[in-house]
Amino acid sequence: MPDWGREVERSTVGGHPCLVYTRRPRSLAELLLERRRWPDRELLVQGGRRMTGTELERLVARTASGLKGRGVGPGDRVLLLGFNSVEWVVAFWALQCLGAVAALGNAWWSDAEVAAAVAQVEPVLAITDRPVDGAVPFAELGGPDAPLDLHPVAEDDIALIMFSSGTTGAAKGVLMSHRSVVANIHNLLVLTGRLPDELPESHPGTVSMLSVPLFHLAGIQTSITTLLSGGRLVFLEGKFDPGEVLRLIEAERVRVWGSIPTMVSRVLEHPDFAAFDTSSVSSVPMGGSAISPELRARVAASFTGVKARVGSLYGLTEAGGVLAAGSGADITSRPGAVGRALPVVELAIRDGGEIAARTPTMTGGYLGDPAPIADADGWVLTGDLGRIDEDGWLYVTGRSKDVIIRGGENIAAAHVEQALLTHPDVVEVAVVALPHADLGEEVAAAVVLRGPADADALRAHAAGSLGRHEVPTRWWFHPGPLPTNPSGKIVRRQVREEWPANG
Repeated sequence: MPDWGREVERSTVGGHPCLVYTRRPRSLAELLLERRRWPDRELLVQGGRRMTGTELERLVARTASGLKGRGVGPGDRVLLLGFNSVEWVVAFWALQCLGAVAALGNAWWSDAEVAAAVAQVEPVLAITDRPVDGAVPFAELGGPDAPLDLHPVAEDDIALIMFSSGTTGAAKGVLMSHRSVVANIHNLLVLTGRLPDELPESHPGTVSMLSVPLFHLAGIQTSITTLLSGGRLVFLEGKFDPGEVLRLIEAERVRVWGSIPTMVSRVLEHPDFAAFDTSSVSSVPMGGSAISPELRARVAASFTGVKARVGSLYGLTEAGGVLAAGSGADITSRPGAVGRALPVVELAIRDGGEIAARTPTMTGGYLGDPAPIADADGWVLTGDLGRIDEDGWLYVTGRSKDVIIRGGENIAAAHVEQALLTHPDVVEVAVVALPHADLGEEVAAAVVLRGPADADALRAHAAGSLGRHEVPTRWWFHPGPLPTNPSGKIVRRQVREEWPANG
């Protein structure tokens, strides 16, 4: 079984000084073994399917055997592209057991974005139900019965490739080592008091519902921490539906629902909310975008079991996960605070007010880019502006990078601009974030035209290369030229400030 502990020591990671847990697991695959403590408990629920830990291990072993027969081996990259499902979870663990690298594609990508990701990752195999050359559908992953065999890996070997929107274009693959992923999970288990070594076999586990994607770091975190603590993970059957969320909370007696503010707001506004029994919910941690004090108050008032446990998580894919967390009165009494640094995380404010972090969860950089993410001293710049008070609480005050956070999804303004500039009628364009009551922010485009194109034509054009969530929903047909700085670069901040009230 993996070894866990709370003790922290100063060590060297990636050539930089860093805090690490003294006793810690050294690979991601070995975490699957922890579930053997509760072999017959249900672990995964989706629709009519209910799977125990023993059944999951058996399927993982068979799938690993099948993938090995298809030529997948240690260090090989495999694109995993799909929405939340039991099959996705099985494939994920099978790849870890083989020592392979799982590249977690965004299921909302357009076909052009999928093709770009395939070119970037160069996978030996793609597991997806999408039309990708050489892909294997999830339903065809099985293999012969086989014992579970964990291929040995080094702590700094790459385990995952997750995709970040970046600030300058298409999604970039972020390299995450076993050390990075495990340290992030370790932090969360210490935060919630659920280190496996400290849990008796009689520990009842927590029923958690996952409505965020598994291809997001938050989805990976929830699925693994639930497995490690003897809990049950409940998936929606299809796309997000506030009514299904309420039905599942009542039917499965969900205790923890980790989500994003947009989803939580939509559930609270469901006309039949009061008709469902939601008293089992005791915690609603939210991340992905800013959480207003009003939403925190509504959650506490609507979910009667939550009381003071409306949580806040702050993190960054490039830094490997959650950096700061807080809950209850600690957060509500500090408007704007997102939490305090987790045990092996160091936070600092750099010149210009940008938040920086140093942690063993930091990633190995971008795929195909030799430039390190961290600076010479191991600090990663987050792209967010903030401050740290005398008690160590972190406050996020703005963003220094041009990224739009729409319903928890990060969208690079430059990526959308590049797609629009390929339309023959577009002379110049600036894409900015505008406030949205439900989504937090929406994508807005200020466009200077040379021809007769209208919003419908530009939307259709953009949809040919962008994901649906990336296509602008607000338009300003600007008379031109767009405002620029002395070097000729368009000033998005000024475009946003001058946006017409009826635009």
